[in-house]
Amino acid sequence: MTSVTEPVLRRERASARSSARWRIGRLVQGLVLLTCVLLFLGAGLYEAWADAPTFDEPVYVAAGLQAVLHHDLVINDEHPPLAKVIAALPVLLVRPVVPANTAPNANGERAYSAKFLRAQEQAGTLRAVTFASRLATLLEALGLAALLFLLGRRLFGSMAGTLAASLWLLSPFVLGLSHLDAVDPAFAVAVVGWSWAMLRWTDRPTTRRAVVVGLLSAAAALTDVTGMLIAGIGVVVMLAYGWSRLPRRGAGQCLVVAAVCWAAIWLVYILLDPRVVTDPTIVLPSPYLQGISYLAHQDTQPGPGYLLGVAWTGGRWWYWPGSLLVKTVPTTLLVLVLGPIGWRTVDRSTRRRALAVLAAPAVVLLAFDMTTPRDIGLRYLLPVIALWLVAASSVVRYGRKVGPGLGVLAILVAGAFTVASLPASLAWAAPPFGPAYRSVTNSDVDWGQGLYQLQRWSRGKDPWVAYFGPRGLGTSPVSGAKPLLGTAPGRVTGWVAVSATDLTSAERRSLRWLRAYCPVGDLGGSILLYRFREPPSGSVGPTRPAARCPPADRWSVRVSR
Repeated sequence: MTSVTEPVLRRERASARSSARWRIGRLVQGLVLLTCVLLFLGAGLYEAWADAPTFDEPVYVAAGLQAVLHHDLVINDEHPPLAKVIAALPVLLVRPVVPANTAPNANGERAYSAKFLRAQEQAGTLRAVTFASRLATLLEALGLAALLFLLGRRLFGSMAGTLAASLWLLSPFVLGLSHLDAVDPAFAVAVVGWSWAMLRWTDRPTTRRAVVVGLLSAAAALTDVTGMLIAGIGVVVMLAYGWSRLPRRGAGQCLVVAAVCWAAIWLVYILLDPRVVTDPTIVLPSPYLQGISYLAHQDTQPGPGYLLGVAWTGGRWWYWPGSLLVKTVPTTLLVLVLGPIGWRTVDRSTRRRALAVLAAPAVVLLAFDMTTPRDIGLRYLLPVIALWLVAASSVVRYGRKVGPGLGVLAILVAGAFTVASLPASLAWAAPPFGPAYRSVTNSDVDWGQGLYQLQRWSRGKDPWVAYFGPRGLGTSPVSGAKPLLGTAPGRVTGWVAVSATDLTSAERRSLRWLRAYCPVGDLGGSILLYRFREPPSGSVGPTRPAARCPPADRWSVRVSR
């Protein structure tokens, strides 16, 4: 009897210990995710209230309100409108001032957004309207973290899902974008949602799940025009999977996806503006086609680029990996690079599905962005980074200690950097590339978010100001300030405040003399402060702005000749 019962008891004890470890592991993962969510939400709400409107936000809010209140979809040149409409819904609760549009149903975003912004300033509702417009984006970022967890858990296990969601939430770059009314986080949600729907379809390719894929394809296409690429990838993946099983059924479900996507796009446009049914085309609503035409022209115009002391006009392929290096927590970057080795630990079927729902959309979107000649921010790669995090989360499966240990280290380091980036997450740069204004430009450091700080600092200083911000504010939106742009350096004395984007890209030629002098301070890492005892020489400075003056120096001095 003893010889029979002892092995049974040992197996029961081992099973009990394994079950206890499983429960403890799940509890720890839940606590980690809860901590990340609370940190992200708390920091995001604070920064959403503290930061001023960025360059595009008044356009998006005004366009969203015009679509909801007046069924006007043409005011905004950039289509599609879904993300802007969703972001505008909470704004209705704070009773914004909506000035009359003197040119309805016409592309007038520049003039009307400036008018809208000035109306909020005069009514004292600018901060409330801006804050309300950012709430949807914060919730979208949290929803995306949930999708990353589900994708990672389904493909590589719950620990992988926890790692992917945690590194998303513990990223100063993600936090910096997600507390703003920006299209990029919304598009990332739509793309990752599509990946989740497609993964479920590959598990069980039913017509009902194909309909869901079609709806998510439409969501991506209604958020960003590159979402059409995602819809195309869905058709290709379904054909590839269906052809190896039931060719006729696979082709039929491709038609379902295409039909649902097309119908959903039309339905949203009709709900927002019933007049689109009179359009002469049935391919897509005419405002959507006009938006594609505008972006095809606008985004193919070479723009100013800057990275790590190098300035150019147009596009550079190395801009994207270089920006990723500057804006990513080092241990997270290590996970992204080493993570795919964990794919060796999963079966061939899982690898095939991961290639279809993660690698395929990420590679296509990356290739598209790398061909655009407008290097103005890593934000365009947000959906690529999100999918890459899921693919890399498989690293926790590598070895009993190495993979999990790297995951824990990455979460702890990312959490520390995120806390350290507060309350200026958008202007954060990974060591040794800080301060960010010397390494990156535009939305990677300064999108105009420092206006409130600039207005407080300027009181009583009578400064010279060059400010990069929304239309309607101008280059000197501070009472009593003098415009720096267009002023000869020989006339400048006293305090100077300059947006980092103006200094390195937008007005880099006009302000090249200023880059030779060291700033005595900064506002949130996005606006540089100079102080001149005597007028500067005005001779040309280097491409990279000078580092900050020594703490003991109260005046800016020339540090480059």
